[in-house]
Amino acid sequence: MTQLTSSPVNPWSNGQVEDNILAYYRGIARHLGGRFSEDEQVTWFTTGRRSLLRFNAVLRTVADSPQALRRLADPILDHFLAQNLPFFWVAWPPEGAPGLADYLDATGLTFERFDMPAMARRLDGLPAITLPDGVEIVRVRTAQDQADWLAVHMAGFEEPEAARPDFGQYLASSLAESPPEVEHFVARWRGEPRAISTLLRAPLAAGIYHVTTLPAYRGRGLGRALTLAAMHEARRAGYAQAILFATPSGYPLYRGMGFETVATAELFGWNGRRDA
Repeated sequence: MTQLTSSPVNPWSNGQVEDNILAYYRGIARHLGGRFSEDEQVTWFTTGRRSLLRFNAVLRTVADSPQALRRLADPILDHFLAQNLPFFWVAWPPEGAPGLADYLDATGLTFERFDMPAMARRLDGLPAITLPDGVEIVRVRTAQDQADWLAVHMAGFEEPEAARPDFGQYLASSLAESPPEVEHFVARWRGEPRAISTLLRAPLAAGIYHVTTLPAYRGRGLGRALTLAAMHEARRAGYAQAILFATPSGYPLYRGMGFETVATAELFGWNGRRDA
């Protein structure tokens, strides 16, 4: 049974943010037949998939010196590089591994760097879901629902085509779990899929993931509606707090819905291609 807690003053210091992202990526590893490793110093996972850097990552690193960091990081980095696996490495504030950026720079690999705000909102006082005429939101259940969700995910996030089978496996495997840890939603406009979202039932707080709308239908309230659909379902399940990780395009939407930034991680991503 899911363990629920009351809403904390600070979701970062109370562990809800870390709990949420670890629960999400445990699921990614599990659904893709990967390996998830966690101890007091480092948390990382690998699925062996090369289609996307999201499928291999170091999520937490705690080291008090460059020497300690190398002892932790070298075996993981060697694993990724030996299989030519794209991956990302997360540095959370306060930085648990001083010198991580220097360590990664010294590898000679080219890393993309970007910030990832973790945002939180209490689930009391949720507004009603308002939909344009002709739009319905359904829970993903059937094979057609899965195909629709996957099509919107691939186009909305502009994922490489090579990632389609991997996301398809993630979706099918997550739906086969009992009890389900995630709930997927799809919005159809006049019968055609246009937007999606996912609710994660993490132990400490609900998580909102995979919110996207097809480019031609953005700005019409579908992203807001799909986010609210997941939040209302979380509230019915007894959760008091929702956590999400915002993209630059999604950040203004979530701010307008009452989400507040509680921490910002720095991500270092490697696409699996070595420079000449």
